[in-house]
Order: sequence, then structure tokens, then C-alpha cells
Amino acid sequence: MTETVYHCPEKIKHMEAENTLPKKMERMLAQAGLESIVRGKKVCIKMHLGGGIGYTTIHPVFVRTLVDSIKKAKAKSVFVCDGSAKDAENRGYTKRSVHAPLVSLFGRGGKTVNVPMNFKTFDTADISKKVLDADVLVVLSHLKAHGDCGFGGAGKNIAMGMVPPSTRAKMHALEGSIKWDEAKCKHCKKCIDECPNKANKFNDKDKFEVFWHACKYCRHCILACPEKALTTDGNNFGDFQEAMARVIKHVLDHFGKDNVFFVSVLKNITVFCDCWGMSSASLVPDLGILASRDLVAIDKASLDMIKEENLIQDGIPEDYKLGAGSHLFEKIHAKNPYLLGEILTRLGNGSIEYEIKRID
Repeated sequence: MTETVYHCPEKIKHMEAENTLPKKMERMLAQAGLESIVRGKKVCIKMHLGGGIGYTTIHPVFVRTLVDSIKKAKAKSVFVCDGSAKDAENRGYTKRSVHAPLVSLFGRGGKTVNVPMNFKTFDTADISKKVLDADVLVVLSHLKAHGDCGFGGAGKNIAMGMVPPSTRAKMHALEGSIKWDEAKCKHCKKCIDECPNKANKFNDKDKFEVFWHACKYCRHCILACPEKALTTDGNNFGDFQEAMARVIKHVLDHFGKDNVFFVSVLKNITVFCDCWGMSSASLVPDLGILASRDLVAIDKASLDMIKEENLIQDGIPEDYKLGAGSHLFEKIHAKNPYLLGEILTRLGNGSIEYEIKRID
């Protein structure tokens, strides 16, 4: 089945407010049928609020535009959420700036629902009850490359953003463990600095150690090492993507196709995910905003719009070189970004066939 993906491009025709991206976004949401989905419903907007000194997450103006459109459609209620919202104000996200409360999914009061996954060692997954208790799920995603998942889009927003660290660790564990090459290591400790869970250290004998109970296998330490002294034991990217797809399938099946909506922002498309807590220059020019009723279609359309010929060289770190692959993201991180969509299509949760409808 061919799905429709709505696109409001970055370029404007005339310098008037009605031609700018927030206004085009309003028209896009209306034409994509947002009103019929959210009217009278409790709406959850799942997005990534970033962290640290990152500054390339979705601008609050676009979050507010989405919230205001949902309220205009007479939704019963709406809230914005992420795994943690405790320092979201550092990037401009407040109830006042986005016109909706910001909710932390995990931590104190962050209940989960345990569901079976039945895939190798990935036996069960804990999924946020706050999300599953909503009537409608709106997935607001910032597209970017990702060193572990291949890319970050709507799929990752659900699979990694709606589960606690314990479930993410089980998913990442399917990829393999972390190996340290002492001969290559210069003890710069960048691997330690970049670990979000403080799960690694150099012991009193100056040997690299990982506290596996805290490690979530995000592999930030591997990606941060300039000497390539850290590697994974095994490269089971396919199993990891299968695990992500199974979490996504449960969430999409739970809500049903009539109660999900996807918006992806293709601005500030960077080499690493916002979860690094830092930002870098864009890889390609800004491309605008997409909307769709289909997760696979919007993620594939987003990837298809990113062309290597439009690469901005300043977006590539100096210690990185492009490798082999059919997509720019794959040449950077050696991961096929289309694999997740292919698995979801096999599981019956999306279509790789789409058509673009441009909104001006």
C-alpha cells in the first residue's frame, strides 16, 4: 500500500510570515488529518528533549505549533514527554514555551508495563505506562545520524525512547560486548567522559573496566575513542534492529493505526544523536518538516531526502572518513539505516511505498 508523506520544505517563496516553516507546518498538520485523530482524545507527544549542552534538538516553536494545532482540534488533553524532562528548560522547553506540560516517563512515578518480546535473549520489554495510557500517540522526531542505531527517526523515538535503561540494555546486549585493546589505548579518558551512565572506568591498575549492570550498550565510549581501542565483540546489528522493531510493533499495535501520527523535523541533521548532550555542524542543508500516518513511510522518506551530493564537509568530524554504503549515514557509521523499516514492513507495521505531497 502506498502511504502519503506530507512535506513542507524549508525554502519559502516570499518573505511573509504565512510562507515560513511554522505556518506551513500548521497547514501540513491540517491537510494530513491531525484533527480527526486527536479530537476529544488524550494525546501524548513523544519527543527527544536532549541533554547537556546540545542545541540542535527541535526548536520549541515547532513543538508549540504542534501542541497548538492539537488544542485547536479540541483534543481532551495533551502532554509532551521523554525519558527525562528534568533539565529540558536548558534547551528552551517549558510548559510556557510549548503550551503543554512536560512529563518524565521514568524515575519517580515512572511506571512501566512488562510485555513479551520472545526474541533470543530479549524475552520481555518494559514500556512506559504513561505513554500507553494515552488515547493517541503523536511521535515528534528530530532526524539525525546515529552511531549505534544507524539513524534516529520515528522508529528510534519509540523503540529507545519509550523504554527504561534496563530494557535498552537488553536490546543493546544483542549486539555484543565491549573489548579493550590496551596497546592502542592512550588513556585520554574520552570514553569515560562520554559514558552517560558512568558505567566504565580505569581501575587502580589502569585497566579499562565496564560495570555491566549500569552499561546500556549505547557504545558512546566506542564512538568517542580517537584511537579505536574499544570495539564490540560481535556485530549483530540485525538482531538489535529486530529487537527495536518488536518494541515498535507492540506500541503501534496497542494504539492502532487510527490513533498514531508522525511528525519528523529535518533540520540540524547532525552526525550523532541528541542523546550525546552536545551538538555539531549539520551534515546536509535543512530540508523542512514531514508528517504521515505511517512510521515506515516517514522514516524512509526522510532518509531518501538526505543526499550525499549535498554533504556539508564541516558536519563530518576530522577524525572520521566515509566508508562503503548506499546511504550517507551508512558511509559514516557502517549501519544500514533502512533495515529497521524493512523489518517493520515484514512484521506488518508500515509501508516502504510512499508518495510525497508538498505543502507550501
